[in-house]
Amino acid sequence: MRLVLALLAVTVLPVAAQAPADAADDDRRPPLFLLEDGDSRVYLLGSVHVLPEGALPLPPHVEAAYADASVVAFELDLDEAASAAPSMIAAAMDETTLADALTDAQRATFAEATAALGMPVGTLDAFEPWFAGLTVGVAALRQSGLPVEAGGVDAHFFGRAGADDKERVALETVALQTAAFDDLSTGAQVAFLMESVAVPPDSAAAQFGALLEAWASGDDDRLGAMMHDGMSQPEVFEALLVTRNRAWVPQIASLLARTDENALVVVGAGHLVGPQSVVEMLREAGYAVERL
Repeated sequence: MRLVLALLAVTVLPVAAQAPADAADDDRRPPLFLLEDGDSRVYLLGSVHVLPEGALPLPPHVEAAYADASVVAFELDLDEAASAAPSMIAAAMDETTLADALTDAQRATFAEATAALGMPVGTLDAFEPWFAGLTVGVAALRQSGLPVEAGGVDAHFFGRAGADDKERVALETVALQTAAFDDLSTGAQVAFLMESVAVPPDSAAAQFGALLEAWASGDDDRLGAMMHDGMSQPEVFEALLVTRNRAWVPQIASLLARTDENALVVVGAGHLVGPQSVVEMLREAGYAVERL
């Protein structure tokens, strides 16, 4: 899932994204898939990294999948991620920086967008374009003032799994996830950045609201199309989704191969829907994957 989109907040959250007061009436159907063999099950849950306040707990069938799992896998070890900011910042400053990467026209557009977010001109000049794009996403979220659940689905289950003494598995390291951005060509990074600032904050918030509604309502086709449209640059799509999906498939297969152990895998929803998703790759590898 494009992280910039995941960091955007929404002005008015759709009703479908809110948790009903009575769990028995909770008809939300976020992406949840099941593959199983004779003695174990693996659930795949599509996360959004920002949730509206009140969206937790998740629907009963999602809670049941968590309860059934003794192992919970995440994109990252979130404890490691919390302490990795210095290394991520260092990686974002050692190649072509924003000061050298933008044309005059691009710089003017970027300055206008960041000024609207209260960021002084030149604040991000020492950083590479990909990092500037992510920073703009964070700034948009903070400016919104919306009541949101920090960390979304990932953080919710990571904390619970630790408290419940379930085994926690990371599918990749912070360094690998950072490299997915940092290894993009300068041209792709700039395109990523300019797409991030091209949409006014209010419009971007409305777009994320529509994405959240598709996630909550179980409209996988719509969600996949929106995520694909959000990464129109082929190099970005390949690096942030396809390459990582391909690396996760054998790890998911190894979880299924465990004897008498069930697992829940929590990754960004964009990795489970649409073209070249984890689900599609698993099916191509011969696994039967059921939508729950």
